Amino acid sequence: MNNLDMMKNARRYAQEYALNTSTGVKQLLRDQHRISARRGRGDMSASDILIDLNTAIQIAGLTNRQREAVAWIYENDATQQAAAEMMGIRKDSVKDLVAAGVERITAIFVQWNYAHVIVEYEGEEHS
Repeated sequence: MNNLDMMKNARRYAQEYALNTSTGVKQLLRDQHRISARRGRGDMSASDILIDLNTAIQIAGLTNRQREAVAWIYENDATQQAAAEMMGIRKDSVKDLVAAGVERITAIFVQWNYAHVIVEYEGEEHS
């Protein structure tokens, strides 16, 4: 194996998302942009993960406000304070809406018996 190949493997890692926990679902929501970029490079597993996430969100029956709060925080990368200002509510209300929405999404993954999914990343550091 040459040095170039060894460097490539040093930049490769896998991130596991435990979809039967709200923490894992939050991590997946946070990283959906990065997973989408993998889909753009032909990663069919990334496509499957995003399709499942979007389906779970649809089935979860989030209220309009929960859906809006989740979108501001995870799709638009807004802070809770910025989301609160955009939505015309208090920061604590955004926190509560997001928590309730994530719990509903998690319940769908639990119902589907999802334990976890793994996404492999190359050449970037995971935050």
